[in-house]
Amino acid sequence: MKEEYHKTLFTIDLERTSFPNHLFIITAHNPFGEIVPDEKNDKNNTLLLEAIQASKWNHFPVTSQCEDHAEAGFGVKCSRVEAITLGKQFRQNAIYEICDDQVVLVDCQEIEADEMVGKWSELLAPTS
Repeated sequence: MKEEYHKTLFTIDLERTSFPNHLFIITAHNPFGEIVPDEKNDKNNTLLLEAIQASKWNHFPVTSQCEDHAEAGFGVKCSRVEAITLGKQFRQNAIYEICDDQVVLVDCQEIEADEMVGKWSELLAPTS
């Protein structure tokens, strides 16, 4: 999977003490890595949020950022199958799984093996 996926930091607006132990980070930005206009990314993310809300999963906003690029998305408390299905639905190459302070990159096409990215506690970008 793309090397930039391994350099991603995350920003959340949630107290660390109330953070779920197991969740997935999913975005709808830039389907299959194709850069699209902000308006299209916003529309895709709105549709993603509607799908998450319709499923009644607990969720919260997450911004994933790498160097000068950032993508809005959501931390979602759902099963792995549900998360991969959502990633596929919104044409994502990969999603992140967070479990016990570990960040794992999950291939939505289920071709490549999961890849360890690092510790969640070390990949949270400071909020200002």
